[in-house]
Amino acid sequence: MWFTTAKWTIVIMIFVYMTAGLASDAQQRLIKELFLSRDYDALSRPVEHENETVNVTFALILNILVFVSDQDQVMKTNGYLDLSWKDLRLTWNPEEYDGISILRLPPDKLWQPDIALTNTVDKQFLPNYKSNALISSDGSVQWVPPFIFKSGCDTNPYFFPFDRQLCNMVFRSLTYSSAEVDLITDKYMTLKDYEGQPSGSWNITEVPLFKWYRTHYRKYGAVPYVSVQLDMMVARKSQFYVLTFLLPCVCIAFLTVFVFYLPIASGEKLCLAISILFSIVIFLLILIDILPPSDSLPLMTKFLVFCFVCNLISAFLTTITVNFSFRSVKTHIMVRWIRMILMEKIPQLLRIVQPEKGKKKKLFATVQVPSPASSSKKSSLKAKPTKDADKRLSVRFSNPKPDIKERYMNGNFADDLWVPTPPKRAPPYGSIAFHNPGFVSSSESNKELIWRELQHLGEYLQQFPGYSTALDNVAYIAQNMEEQDEEGDVSDDWKFVALAADRFLLWIFLIGNLMGTLSILLNSPYLFERMPDPAQNPT
Repeated sequence: MWFTTAKWTIVIMIFVYMTAGLASDAQQRLIKELFLSRDYDALSRPVEHENETVNVTFALILNILVFVSDQDQVMKTNGYLDLSWKDLRLTWNPEEYDGISILRLPPDKLWQPDIALTNTVDKQFLPNYKSNALISSDGSVQWVPPFIFKSGCDTNPYFFPFDRQLCNMVFRSLTYSSAEVDLITDKYMTLKDYEGQPSGSWNITEVPLFKWYRTHYRKYGAVPYVSVQLDMMVARKSQFYVLTFLLPCVCIAFLTVFVFYLPIASGEKLCLAISILFSIVIFLLILIDILPPSDSLPLMTKFLVFCFVCNLISAFLTTITVNFSFRSVKTHIMVRWIRMILMEKIPQLLRIVQPEKGKKKKLFATVQVPSPASSSKKSSLKAKPTKDADKRLSVRFSNPKPDIKERYMNGNFADDLWVPTPPKRAPPYGSIAFHNPGFVSSSESNKELIWRELQHLGEYLQQFPGYSTALDNVAYIAQNMEEQDEEGDVSDDWKFVALAADRFLLWIFLIGNLMGTLSILLNSPYLFERMPDPAQNPT
């Protein structure tokens, strides 16, 4: 049994070896026939007559969109070139060569149309890997070499981050004119291999192919050339930039508005404005690193410059409002137009109500006191400025009696002091009176009695040493208190002026920032446009 199995194994191995040897021998005979017996020349065009044109079918297959660099203005792609042409010198009958219908040979042994990328930014003009070419028995040659090309891309960052860039790849034959080699191309680039690994930063929207005929002037005359141009339209995926760049910029722009909402008493208004200014400068520096230099100012740069100018104006106006808040009656006089605009018109427009001022009672006021006698003599308790340089106030009681001092000095003053019988309604301040026959007259009212007692008390106290000085000091203190109250009222008016100005500027900057932001950012035509799926592109 084991002998039979081994015998059949040896027979199968011998058959396979003989078949392989026959196949290899047939392929060797075919290659010798095509390239040696026919004297194949890889430098001459595959045509019977010199005036004939070789038609080369050109196709592009995209595998990976590696990157599109805004700063360097370069697009890097990975894909395949698909080149096909007819070479009648490479035809054979498959039946004569054991049914071989396709040969796979290095492209260096064949004639090539010499097609290269002309707008490369690298040293790589041709595919970097020389894959084998497929030769059919009817003379058709197909060469599909892979490539990694870096081509120029004239980026325009005007609508960043909602921008679309048009990147070109131009292919043409470097040595043959359009009369010698003509390129036949499809309408679009093939994206079937791109669907599996799309770019993370860009969406491909359009990939049309165009055929151009151009004339180059040489020393020996005009030479027409044919070229194939790929116009790849790519759209930036903006979600990353919206969340990490645009949204913080918008928030910082509207944070400028709240500078006017922060109370002046906090002392942080200018610090907040300067901090926002530094933040805008940092975002401008980041944007400069992302975008390339351009003649047209991008929308994001316009927006940041707009925020920068608004912040400068807000810092300037904040300085003025803070100055308003710290003004007083000793340093400034509120002019009429400030009072009319910032204390009447604007508060009425913004419905700002100024707190009511408390009524302050005058410490010294002129009071007329009727005398008990039939004559119309008046007594008064009043304050008036003295003639001294310090302008202190003194209190002067009227109707002094010249004999009071003499009686006080002689020691007879105590006999004249007596307490009258209280009337039906006793005065609230007690009773101190000097001897007067008409003091207890029933026709006098309680108010007259009180003022008569105060008058005699003042006459009595004037005889003591230092009384006038003490009275002047009390009047001076009272005057200062009244002046402080008046200064406080004026300072409150200036603070209200600053508050009204802050509220008015808050609304102005809120409306201005909103209109400026919308007018700049909504200017992009691709803002609300849905990104197409690469799988839906024509192939």
